[in-house]
Amino acid sequence: MKAFQLFEKQDLRLVELPEPKIGENDVLLKIKKVGICGTDLHIYNGGMKVPMPLVMGHEFVGDVIKVGATVKNVKVGDRAVAEHVIGCGTCLYCKQGKRNLCKTPTVIGLHTAGALAEYMKIPSDLVYLLPTELSYDEGVLVEPLSIAVYAVRNTELRVGDTVAVVGQGPIGLLVDQVAKTAGATVFGFDRHESRLKFAKEHGYIFQGIDITKENFLDTFKQMISNDGADVVFEAVGSDSSAEMALELARATGKVTILGVFEHNVQINMMNIVKKELFVQGSWTCIFSFPQTLLLLKSKAIDTTNFITHRYPFADTVKAFQEASTDKTNRIKSVIEFET
Repeated sequence: MKAFQLFEKQDLRLVELPEPKIGENDVLLKIKKVGICGTDLHIYNGGMKVPMPLVMGHEFVGDVIKVGATVKNVKVGDRAVAEHVIGCGTCLYCKQGKRNLCKTPTVIGLHTAGALAEYMKIPSDLVYLLPTELSYDEGVLVEPLSIAVYAVRNTELRVGDTVAVVGQGPIGLLVDQVAKTAGATVFGFDRHESRLKFAKEHGYIFQGIDITKENFLDTFKQMISNDGADVVFEAVGSDSSAEMALELARATGKVTILGVFEHNVQINMMNIVKKELFVQGSWTCIFSFPQTLLLLKSKAIDTTNFITHRYPFADTVKAFQEASTDKTNRIKSVIEFET
């Protein structure tokens, strides 16, 4: 089968690999679409250490073409999506049902072969049937949307909360929508006017705040007539965005960090101490696929405008090059296989 492997930083090559052989608990997917995630770009640009050569890709949708002898949740001919964290099954966190916190996880597309290939093997307990009401375009966005669903669920939003979302990239925009659906008034923060405009025009946010403007924090606080947001989500992964998240939160507010950081950051810890903030991380999307699929089926969440750039599988290298350099004019880049 044809696949793209990363051999070293920015060295992505088309290769020929054997079709995966499945075990009794596995599913073999024929991949239809793969989304390029911020984590994929971190890996591609040398920001994360992973075993190489590596077939990346953990946002995907495909057709089931083979199932193992014990598989009951999907059958040949079904369309499917899947989670991507394989837990060890024996550590404390796996035993608690939190395999996203597994001490020795195997992450598809990071530690083992991902979806940038014609076929992919995956354990059946990670696989979910894509409802007939949903398209492949919606299917390829289930995984990133589930990250937003998981983060908002764990933050325990209340109806009427004022929410600030730092970063209006794909994950931030999805957090906007999920938080709004939960009953919050959402403010989006970004340095790119095009992203703020996209979020505002599609009704994801109540108001967009350009962080390049002087005194933007004061402007925000004047808008809400309070000393900050009830809840803040950080969806960038930088020193400045982490610091901003703490600044935006009101005293006793909640801050949830989703961003992927390539290095250690320095923040003003006294913001946490003196404001008595509740700060938590949010890692991947464990057990959020069912809720995510229901939100998409009910049309409570709209992802139809998210895919702004499409590439045929043969142009995967071009897709990564362009997604790495163009941060303003795209929301989601998707690689598509021939039908």
